[in-house]
Amino acid sequence: MATASSPAFVDGVMLVAGIYAAISPWVIHFARTNPYLTANNLIMGLSVTLLALATPFAPQRMRRFAWTLMVLGVWLILSPTVVTASHNVSPGIVWSNTCTGYTVCLLGLISVNMASGTSA
Repeated sequence: MATASSPAFVDGVMLVAGIYAAISPWVIHFARTNPYLTANNLIMGLSVTLLALATPFAPQRMRRFAWTLMVLGVWLILSPTVVTASHNVSPGIVWSNTCTGYTVCLLGLISVNMASGTSA
């Protein structure tokens, strides 16, 4: 029972993190001031959400793509300073992307460990 609920928990938290990353420009109110960062967060959030939705349908195959979550998480952390042209973003944007990026990166690491444990 514990082994069956662990991937479901990881996928559920990954889904919530992806949805939050996608809607964060409107939650934190930077959609109008930073349009490039808005597009970036929307695309990254939808990518994480699609990975979270696809994993339960084909767990053996999708766990192999879990390393991409770590890349997406690192990009979410770095994107406020890289994407914005003026490099002056509010602390709320930085905190939001950093916390979401760390969560996605950690979930990617957990998924990679689960994938290596089940395929061995």
